Amino acid sequence: MTKHWIPSFKHKALMFTALASVFTSNAVAQSQDIMILPLVYGPEGEYISLEPEHVTQREGYDNQPKFSPDGKSLYFTRMLDKKEGDGQQTDIFQYQLSDGSVTNVTQSEDISEYSATPYSEDFISVIAVNPNGEQHLRLVNTINREQEVLREDIEPVGYYGWLSPTKAGVFVLGETMTLQILDTESSNPPIVLAENIGRCFETVAPGIVTFTIEEEGVHHLHALNHEAAFSSMETKLPEGVQDYVWFNQTHVVVGKDSKLLLVNAATTKELVDLKELGVSGITRLALSPDKKNIAIVYDRAD
Repeated sequence: MTKHWIPSFKHKALMFTALASVFTSNAVAQSQDIMILPLVYGPEGEYISLEPEHVTQREGYDNQPKFSPDGKSLYFTRMLDKKEGDGQQTDIFQYQLSDGSVTNVTQSEDISEYSATPYSEDFISVIAVNPNGEQHLRLVNTINREQEVLREDIEPVGYYGWLSPTKAGVFVLGETMTLQILDTESSNPPIVLAENIGRCFETVAPGIVTFTIEEEGVHHLHALNHEAAFSSMETKLPEGVQDYVWFNQTHVVVGKDSKLLLVNAATTKELVDLKELGVSGITRLALSPDKKNIAIVYDRAD
């Protein structure tokens, strides 16, 4: 087994929940696959094993992985096979790590769902696009599949991260992409907090979500709190990269082409090159809550 070592850190790891990012409703379908790579812990530190578990291996759009709170399953967005005369339809699927089984969680007929995030027992949150093209944050009951729109007046929502059970930092699409707070307990119009933001949100602690602001093609990390204040984290991602996942309190993991990189405020280090696995164009990532598995989205080879 090939071992790629990750530097050890003395900082206490963050406890964080799954976040979300969404593929916009008017985007062109592409082919991506999702794989899971084990994080193995040995005497010299942690390393990434090149023994992948393939969540998807098919032509079509499979994206936006997010682990369940127990780390035993992975939610993801799948674009369904297009039927003659039908438009593109996306549903939320769930992959079980124990046996590789896949189930359609939402099974909706005229609504496309993206960006599933575990919300509470028997509920996930999603971005849903209705037949009119309106794009809202919703809750989905995973038992009976009923959906509830959260704040009909705030749309089109593209991406989001939960600050609390009633507040989310949201990316609102427009001529300029803006950061706003969606408050389910308020009817007041949201305030634009920042512009030119990236699509990746991460909940890193209760009441704190991280996001990026793009400056001259480079995404800079910021932290947003539940009182709508945000501040710079003094960390910038590699040029052309906007997706990340927190590895510990000071470092994020990002993907660039076939490589996984470890980034903090001072350094960028290569963790592993996945080229030998046929991986290229890494974008979105997800880390299991127990930090034993990392899921990556990558371009499907022709």
